[in-house]
Amino acid sequence: MKKKRYGLFFTFLFKSVMTLVFCALAIPHITSAQNISAYSDYRGYLQAFDNGMFKQLEYMPVKNYKFGRSVIAYVDNRNDFKIYYKGKSTYQLNAADFSYEVSDYLVAYRVGAVLYVFDNGEKKLLSYYNSMVTLNDSILSYFDDSKYTFSVYYNGREALLENSLLDRPRSVRTGSNTLAWVNQSGFFNIFYRGVTHTLDNIPPLAVEAGRDIVAYVDDFDHYFHLFYKGDTAIVETFAPDSFKVGYGIMAYVDQQGDFRIFENGSTRKILSARPDFFFVKGEIIAYAYNRMFNVWYKGKEYTLENYTPRDFQLGTEGIAWIDESGRLKYFDKGNISTVSYEIITGYNLTGSVLKFETGNNTVSIFFKGQKY
Repeated sequence: MKKKRYGLFFTFLFKSVMTLVFCALAIPHITSAQNISAYSDYRGYLQAFDNGMFKQLEYMPVKNYKFGRSVIAYVDNRNDFKIYYKGKSTYQLNAADFSYEVSDYLVAYRVGAVLYVFDNGEKKLLSYYNSMVTLNDSILSYFDDSKYTFSVYYNGREALLENSLLDRPRSVRTGSNTLAWVNQSGFFNIFYRGVTHTLDNIPPLAVEAGRDIVAYVDDFDHYFHLFYKGDTAIVETFAPDSFKVGYGIMAYVDQQGDFRIFENGSTRKILSARPDFFFVKGEIIAYAYNRMFNVWYKGKEYTLENYTPRDFQLGTEGIAWIDESGRLKYFDKGNISTVSYEIITGYNLTGSVLKFETGNNTVSIFFKGQKY
């Protein structure tokens, strides 16, 4: 039996859902991307691309590596775990009984049950007994199994979210600067810019977290809600067919099958029909309808192709794809470029850095309109 739902925020229900306006004070989210990529060359040596410069990090093949927009983490030939940040690699520890994850700005790693974070050039110990961690962009959440506490690491600091818990949270979703979770008692909470908001006393049916935005469907009325820059609102009184969020944006198909986009505090109808598909990442919304391949970026719609490519990748500010002739194309901040006319064997888009391979493991980089 469901608990009676209660609202802890003042919500605004508009008769017309075409426009949904929030009056929250917007505080800019500031990060400093370093435009990094990484790859193993034909010898297996780890190479870094860092703001237009190539640098060899190791002179022996590495065991594995992962990278985000500002860091490269890897386990070298001697099983040592290292992190490349701001032009240099630093030793962290020997990678025995070890696991690690990398976001755009953080590295979380565990040795046994001991959890560390690498942030802004510093290694920090977070927990001696940890079995649950979530990581996204610049936010990390973790459960301490010895203290029975649930905490968050954000903006260089640790914050206790809940203590005296009998068990870990039922579910956790992290966005770029948001954290949504359901605790052991079923309460639905959001952490945003240092403040914890309790939104409901029953778990939502569905939830997605992004930057400055969390969308969810409640399990009492089945209303579609939006938490945006500290305020909440009811977007629709019927649950959507599907929804996805990014950097302060959201795309969804409503109950009537219309395709809508939320951006800058308001919603608009893009299609009076369901798209063939849609994806959201960062500031990019990619979708197809009647085979037309489209992108929505900063309030404008761009038609990229009059067919749907089989292979494409979204970045936070662009999208790369292989066209029908096998050429690699790239939409970057409103500009469309043909990056390569050669046959592409692989490519990766991280931030604004497009890495691609041609021929026999020949790696090139396309960055700020130039090929390296």
